[in-house]
Amino acid sequence: MTVHLFVQFYFDEVALGLVNRGLPEEVVRPRVEAALKTCGLYPFRNWPVSALSYGQKKRVTIASILVLEPKIILLDEPTAGQDLYHYTQIMDFLAELNRRGTTVVLITHDMHLMLEYTPRAVVFHDGRVICDTSAAQVLNSPEIVATAHLKETSLYHLANLCGIDRREEFTRRFIAADREVRR
Repeated sequence: MTVHLFVQFYFDEVALGLVNRGLPEEVVRPRVEAALKTCGLYPFRNWPVSALSYGQKKRVTIASILVLEPKIILLDEPTAGQDLYHYTQIMDFLAELNRRGTTVVLITHDMHLMLEYTPRAVVFHDGRVICDTSAAQVLNSPEIVATAHLKETSLYHLANLCGIDRREEFTRRFIAADREVRR
């Protein structure tokens, strides 16, 4: 009986936004199941929430938003507290959502995440946009890094120590090679 309550809670967690909108069960159930499939949670649909990993629980939260069919998802530090395996899993999942047409906006202090996963970086300082360009360009600009109080990356330091003039190109190629090795 306890497991049934957890399973129902899991479904209810994802369905809550649709239920609050007054949508009927015949609309809610297929949308919840589709969101669970999109988030890679469908095989675990009968598991109690307490049995899910930290990353899977984050996906339940994302599924509860996706079921509403948003055009944009805003995430604050989506990889916080995760090891490299789960970090990579959640970011690959978000990249897939983006490929399917959902705009994913990340707020992060993780410069490696920014370099590896974001084609566009918007940097704010004192409530104003100070830069809107590639992550590699942002993190290879001493002026932007200093103004926005960002942390200089080890790749920036390595390029400088090696006398590499084209630091952005070096950074992009290093990140691409690193991603390939890990796969």
